[in-house]
Amino acid sequence: MKTKRFDFNFKPLQLNITISVDGSVPDKQNYNGDADEFTPDYTLVPLILQPQVSRLDKDEIVSPGNINTLLANVKWYEIISGVRTLILAENTDYEVTTSGGQAGRIKVKKNAQPDIPITLEFYAEYLDDRTNQVVVIHATHIVKCGNSTAYMPELLLDAADQTIYNPLIDPDSQTVHASLRVGAAECAAANRQFVWEVLRSDGTFTEVGQDDFDFELSVAADGASCTVNRSLMGDSVILRCRAKYDPDGSPGSVTLTAAAPQAIVAFVRRLPKYEYEIVGLPVNIPPGILAVCPEVYVWDVNGPVDNPENVLLPLWYIGTNIASGTPASYQQVATGFAPTIPTAAMSELYGAVIGVEVKDPGPLAPWEDGNGTSWFEDGDGYVLLIK
Repeated sequence: MKTKRFDFNFKPLQLNITISVDGSVPDKQNYNGDADEFTPDYTLVPLILQPQVSRLDKDEIVSPGNINTLLANVKWYEIISGVRTLILAENTDYEVTTSGGQAGRIKVKKNAQPDIPITLEFYAEYLDDRTNQVVVIHATHIVKCGNSTAYMPELLLDAADQTIYNPLIDPDSQTVHASLRVGAAECAAANRQFVWEVLRSDGTFTEVGQDDFDFELSVAADGASCTVNRSLMGDSVILRCRAKYDPDGSPGSVTLTAAAPQAIVAFVRRLPKYEYEIVGLPVNIPPGILAVCPEVYVWDVNGPVDNPENVLLPLWYIGTNIASGTPASYQQVATGFAPTIPTAAMSELYGAVIGVEVKDPGPLAPWEDGNGTSWFEDGDGYVLLIK
């Protein structure tokens, strides 16, 4: 038997892809920071984008025209600042049609941030029934948001981003003043309102005064400053100030958002290295002396420390001396910078060793019960603080 083989060599299918705006809502927004408004606002009226996919077969085996109904595995991706995220069905910011004549249609229900565009990437697959090969379709569309704000208000605080509090030499209180500038001028007091917030242990900011233990913070009556008593703040406190701004003079009606002017400052308690020495002890203790009264001298790189008793706590020990070596054990016998230490532990033959350890007992903190669930208060209902 003689045969002759026929092979079909199809020309590549030509696919044309366009993404157009469907409806009257444009794909470019403007943001006005003075009014905190987006125009148009996609959260109110969504932007609708419709991909149109058509085919052209130069071999004329399949008919030309729109093939949206033949698309499969339709997807959209959101790309913001280089981060590419698949838009899932549960994402309420978008609504995607995956089949039918409008396959690929997407409704955008979120606003782009000023000068940070959203790139929407369309993906679909088409089965070329001439060759049974799957053709992948890609296209992108950019949604931009311009900034039409005359001036973006800028909030400034007269404190460093991080302030180190040395309880040995620094004053306990520090007042932080807020300023809101619009352009080169200070914002009128009638057009702005400051909100002071503190970082809680759960990682969220809430307004100062919402917790019963915000006793280290005090906001001024006009809201333009907040005083931090650093001796009561514990190891640290992180303070945030945000501003409500309304050029029409109604800042109280403004809802704070992530775009609101804000500034954050941190206060950290940190004790520097210090040295200490025993002074005031006699060279010899005559018989019959019942007690001695030594003192502690404390200094750091700047010289003598004034009033160290406000921060530091000396612990005094005494150990009965032995014939050679160090005492077998020490007993704590006193505390404070000028204690009275009894000589009862001294050996009449070998004497004793007196030692001191100057420690930082830590910051003031509420005094809690053994279960850590209740706080001790005085008769007037004030929380008791201890070190």
